[in-house]
Amino acid sequence: MTTSLLRRPAAHFALAALFVMTACLVVLHSRAFAANPDVAAWGVTFDLTITIPLLYWFFVVRRKHAGPLTLATLFVVCTMVAAALIPRSQQFFLHDLKYLVAALEVVLIATAIRRLGRGEGRMASLLLSEAAMMQYALTGWWRKPERVDGRAITFHERSGWGSIVACAIVLIAAEGIAAHLFLATWSTNAAWAWTALDVWGALWLLGDYHALRLRRSWLGGDALQLRVGMRWHATIALANIESIEPIREWKKRRDVLKVAMLDEPRWLITLREPVVVHGIAGIRKEIRALALLPDDDQFVSDLQRACES
Repeated sequence: MTTSLLRRPAAHFALAALFVMTACLVVLHSRAFAANPDVAAWGVTFDLTITIPLLYWFFVVRRKHAGPLTLATLFVVCTMVAAALIPRSQQFFLHDLKYLVAALEVVLIATAIRRLGRGEGRMASLLLSEAAMMQYALTGWWRKPERVDGRAITFHERSGWGSIVACAIVLIAAEGIAAHLFLATWSTNAAWAWTALDVWGALWLLGDYHALRLRRSWLGGDALQLRVGMRWHATIALANIESIEPIREWKKRRDVLKVAMLDEPRWLITLREPVVVHGIAGIRKEIRALALLPDDDQFVSDLQRACES
């Protein structure tokens, strides 16, 4: 599996960009930069803002694994990274790029607003899902689980997911403080940018936990309404369920949706016809089976009786 991931164009770009980024950081903290900061800053700025987007075009966009608009997004992000890393007194090349950056930002914002208004496109789905996740993070503390018309079930309590999320947030906080103090010796902007990412990550984990708690799956009428927080949702007709069997040895399959947090799933629900499940940011996956580990095994018995009736 690791080998197949490394063969993907995105992995090639990530490795090449990491190499360029590492080289730029080495140059910024070298004696050569101190001896001739203007020339070195120009070269670092060029690599961060031009070379990395060119690598992205070569590995990803050229092979049609992403749209050209994502190249503009990456360019804007790269200029922000350059502004955070390069001393202000040597940002003359960035000043030459500011009009292009401003134009691209207007285009990206206008495109995002247009797609969001229409509710179409991966970008709109991503923005909507991230907004919903933040809403769950901030308001989920006092909200009650959504009302369902049938037998409800969740999939996160058995694994103690709440305790795991709490520990992860503590680790993020500890790492974030250490990283902020370390990066602040190089760049205050980079330190605060890292801290902002840590805050976003902690809020995302909180939102995901509350969504798992509040958005429950349920068995009602003639269908299983699958709701795994914000992660997955689908409607599976009971007539489409071919069999429900215990799993003796779990083996991951591409056409099987695993609905279990940490432990191995215990029940395999095989479908007669494939079903499309919808995930975060507009992700779609066609499946032929579900591998479940519900918080209450009685739910499986109730599902079996409903399929037989």
